[in-house]
Amino acid sequence: MNSEMMNEMTVVKVLPPEDIRAGMFVAVLYETHEVLPPKAFDVEPGQSVRPVRVACMDCADGEPRRVLTVCLPFVQVESPEGWLTSLDVRRQSVVALSEMFGLEAFTRPKRKDD
Repeated sequence: MNSEMMNEMTVVKVLPPEDIRAGMFVAVLYETHEVLPPKAFDVEPGQSVRPVRVACMDCADGEPRRVLTVCLPFVQVESPEGWLTSLDVRRQSVVALSEMFGLEAFTRPKRKDD
């Protein structure tokens, strides 16, 4: 790789679920959780409380993953270590990574101390 390619900066793109395709590199940007607000514990009979959606950035590790198959709302992905996982795009916001960024994670030789 030449130095010009190594210094090129790319930006992730949030993917709508219908744009996710096998073979692309993705990462989880954040995960959405539904929680009850504190007032839910002081509700009187007959009152209703709706859960609140909270975006959790700490739930996303940003690890590059390669998409194997898509069956919405589920996406089966592989980690660079070869682990298979399913993402649920109703809860996990997925971003597209550049091919160069993804290939770096999947083709770099493993260190001896790993």
